[in-house]
Amino acid sequence: MSNNDSPCLLVAIVDRNKHTRLEDILGEKHVFFQFLANAEGTARSDVMNVLGLSGSEKTIVLCIINRHKAQRTVASVMERMEMMHPGHGIIFTVPLTGTSKYVTRALEMESMKYAERQVSQMEQVEIQDEKKYGLVIVIVDNGFSEDVMKVARESGVRGGTVMHVLQAAIEEASKFFGISLQPDKEMIMMVVEDVHKVDLMKSIKNNCGMRTDARGMVISLPIETCAGLTPIESY
Repeated sequence: MSNNDSPCLLVAIVDRNKHTRLEDILGEKHVFFQFLANAEGTARSDVMNVLGLSGSEKTIVLCIINRHKAQRTVASVMERMEMMHPGHGIIFTVPLTGTSKYVTRALEMESMKYAERQVSQMEQVEIQDEKKYGLVIVIVDNGFSEDVMKVARESGVRGGTVMHVLQAAIEEASKFFGISLQPDKEMIMMVVEDVHKVDLMKSIKNNCGMRTDARGMVISLPIETCAGLTPIESY
């Protein structure tokens, strides 16, 4: 896979009353891996303006997308939501250091008719980074976050953060993958040492992956700066 075709995480933060418009644009671009979460802006008003934000009630939209599609999508969102002007939101991408094989294959598909054929080949974890710490993100159906944390604790992880999110374009995504999906999701975020990250991701995908009741997806992000963590000598 070329670097331009590799998956990345697209992140958009908009005022809560504008998220439907953003979803419509992403839907037109056939971005199926969409996850939404409400958040509150806590920065001072002058800082919010610098960040391109206005009101305090926000919606965070996370999308897993190919880099080449991300470039076109970002350009379209910026233009149609006027993000070149202050107060209309922000959007950016983050490289992924690992993802389920199923996610990678699904993003490569040119047509929805190949989706079901790939189900049996899903979720072989690919990791390729040299950072000391990584952020592991797991997205599962509602009610399965404790299952993920049980696996994580057995692997030595001492804690994580859980967010309740909704998957957008649920009908289209279900047709795309040929499996039943539910809109209510839980997102679990854990900071782990890179030397243990691959084993953790494999354990999660084996116990809570797409072929389990949890319908889980697991990805990881690089962390360049990290403070407040003590190394785990025995994992």
